[in-house]
Amino acid sequence: MRERSSQSLIECGLKCLRECPCSFYGYNPSLKKCRVHRRTFTSGMSEETGWRYYSPHHLPVDCKDLRNDGHTNTGVFEIYPFGNGSCPVRVYCDMDTMNGGWTAIQKRVDGSLTFEQNWTDYKNGFGAPERNVWIGNDVIHQLTKGNNSSLYVSITLVNGTTLYELYNRFSVSDEAGKYRLFLAGPATGTLEDRMLNSLSSSADLSGMSFSTQDRDNDGWSTGSCASKWRGGWWMNACYDAFLNGPWAVEDWDEPWNPIMYGTSITGTMMLIKRL
Repeated sequence: MRERSSQSLIECGLKCLRECPCSFYGYNPSLKKCRVHRRTFTSGMSEETGWRYYSPHHLPVDCKDLRNDGHTNTGVFEIYPFGNGSCPVRVYCDMDTMNGGWTAIQKRVDGSLTFEQNWTDYKNGFGAPERNVWIGNDVIHQLTKGNNSSLYVSITLVNGTTLYELYNRFSVSDEAGKYRLFLAGPATGTLEDRMLNSLSSSADLSGMSFSTQDRDNDGWSTGSCASKWRGGWWMNACYDAFLNGPWAVEDWDEPWNPIMYGTSITGTMMLIKRL
């Protein structure tokens, strides 16, 4: 608990919103003092003379909440997928595609950040939403659990063409479930489906667990897809779609079949939105 003097009630509430985490806040109008609490409210606090206690107002869970609140410009925002009192997550919000409200879980614009990261990095997230980012598997699970969410995948080619594929249902399990991918159609777009029903059943990704070089959960019995192809992803044995390979080199083989090599790509993005 932290206490501040010479505060107004509004300033106290704003202070709570800026703290990480803040479960509730107290304000004493006579003393003009503010208390920001990080722990659960206890009944004894209500007996303190002159103090009143408040919960922080509803915070945006995702970019759809921000869009509904009137934010119409695409850019970087803070969301609170773990609820009031939790730490904010900085995300890229697409407010233009298909009525907006899309939260970017993956974004790449150049090779300045490697996606050859370990399990913990993919769990917690890495990068910066302004340019290259993986939002984090824990956040993806939190955003999609108990919700019907859509997945929008886009790939921009060196000739300036942007192709996309829209999946009607997308969710990811928690870490105990190895961040298993649940994907369902219909799938529509110009990329053509390569995740749900690929060119080979051994490359279908729905139902597959997440794999990294240090955590092999794929369907390849004699090797590690993540180690071979140098990036974290939902791997079968191995894939026809893989957006986290080494940037702009031929080692990034078939990022989205029949796009043959990563040298053909200048940008990727994976967006999700609650239905």
